[in-house]
Amino acid sequence: MFNDYIEVKYTYYTTYYTIARQLHKLASRSIMSLDFEAQSIYTLDERAEAKELVKKHQDELSSDDLRLSKVVARASGLSHPSITKITHCIFGLSEDESIIFVMADPKVEKLLMDFIVNFEGKLILHNATFDLKLVHHRTGRFPRDFDDTQLLSRCLINHTQDWQCKTGLKHIMGEFYDSKWTLIESYDIQDFKDKDFLRYCSIDGAATIKLWYDLQEHINEK
Repeated sequence: MFNDYIEVKYTYYTTYYTIARQLHKLASRSIMSLDFEAQSIYTLDERAEAKELVKKHQDELSSDDLRLSKVVARASGLSHPSITKITHCIFGLSEDESIIFVMADPKVEKLLMDFIVNFEGKLILHNATFDLKLVHHRTGRFPRDFDDTQLLSRCLINHTQDWQCKTGLKHIMGEFYDSKWTLIESYDIQDFKDKDFLRYCSIDGAATIKLWYDLQEHINEK
């Protein structure tokens, strides 16, 4: 039976040794995509408790405690990098292959961040402002060479009405990949090796690099 979408194959690594070995192999590549998945540093229980405090006990809290409770209640993987943790680092190698590193501890994160800012090839990101603010927060640096496919897409689709120039990765590339990719409900997974989530991550990486190549073809046709 044939699928009418691109099937992405992926491998994932969890230990410092295996990740370091794979990064050594990736260092010689000329181009690949980069994507992070992130969560709040606060647990689901802590956020639920903070929401309860803000909703029902504001008058009982000091101004500092109320401020902190609001920060915790609203926290997510999109929050300031100081209160987010990176759970997965994905490199898209082609339209149907990605490699995923599970960020198990600070040593692994430092290893990956050092690799990213020193990588001599080109990195392709979609919505680079999200991913690179994490890189810059951790290292004080940016990658040497990178493109943002969201900005490139926006320039080409260019329209004064936002609804007519949607540039979300899933909106642009959803037709090429499994429709389940667009149905992810939560990034607050507890099992970082969950197969469904790893498959979601792998498509993010593959779709980004495919989009970049597609955009280059379109630009070269002009």
